[in-house]
Amino acid sequence: MKSFRALRGLILDFLKSVYPTMVLELDIIGVFYQDYRDKHIRQALAYLVDKGYVEKIKRLHPVHRYEKQVFYRLTAKGIDIYEGTIRDEGVLLED
Repeated sequence: MKSFRALRGLILDFLKSVYPTMVLELDIIGVFYQDYRDKHIRQALAYLVDKGYVEKIKRLHPVHRYEKQVFYRLTAKGIDIYEGTIRDEGVLLED
């Protein structure tokens, strides 16, 4: 398994590629599931949210009224770290 730092960088890279679109949490898990467990992907997302690099958005499911869907979107601070304007040793971005 690759490092958590690398996973965080990969998630930022993925979200940058679709910015400013929000991405469903299950779709993000689907992208990285072959290399990482869903628990680790959720932990990486939580780290990125806590640092302010990614925004977590909860919305009601369009069909199932009592279910919520979780979306993520890159923030301006997330773009800064992606572009190297700011640095975080907890995030490994590959060139």
